[in-house]
Amino acid sequence: MQRVARSDVGSGNWMLSLDQSASGADWDRHFRVIYDRYGALVYTMVCRSGVPFSDVEDLTQRVFMVVFRRLKEGEEVVHWKSWLRMIALRVVQEHRRWHRVRRLKAWVTQSSVDEQEREIPTPEREASQAEAVDTVAWVMSRMSTKLRDVLVLTDLQECTPSEAAELLGIPVNTVRSRRRLAKEQFAKILEKAKQR
Repeated sequence: MQRVARSDVGSGNWMLSLDQSASGADWDRHFRVIYDRYGALVYTMVCRSGVPFSDVEDLTQRVFMVVFRRLKEGEEVVHWKSWLRMIALRVVQEHRRWHRVRRLKAWVTQSSVDEQEREIPTPEREASQAEAVDTVAWVMSRMSTKLRDVLVLTDLQECTPSEAAELLGIPVNTVRSRRRLAKEQFAKILEKAKQR
């Protein structure tokens, strides 16, 4: 069984052709090409989804674990960016479902980061940027999941409403409506964040 994957980005098309009997070294080499090409994109997608910064690398790795498994199973991929967005979105949603179990880990990680920040003086500009990132993450974590997903896809990942609708499995008009509501909810929660 032959699998062909084509890229939809970059300079020119590139192709992978592997059959199920390909050697482990071939799979590793092709997977490295995929990771090198899309690693930063997936990292940015996960980071912009509003998860705590301490979880971004783990979730990015989890996305690529799913990618590797699905490619080894022979899944055909035509549009890599859309396919990766869908996988990243689902991995982040699963992460949020299990967030309660992971609170202890986040607390330990944040404690060690706080200790490091106290030990190393940082410029005021970096401090204000970190505060802004924390504020946005705090706001995003308090938004409705349905609204947050639409906002992340349309405004942060710059998907068209049609692409977001396809990824989420909802009508385009629903995407437009949720985007408007998401912006309103974001503004309200941001106002509360400024008062805290």
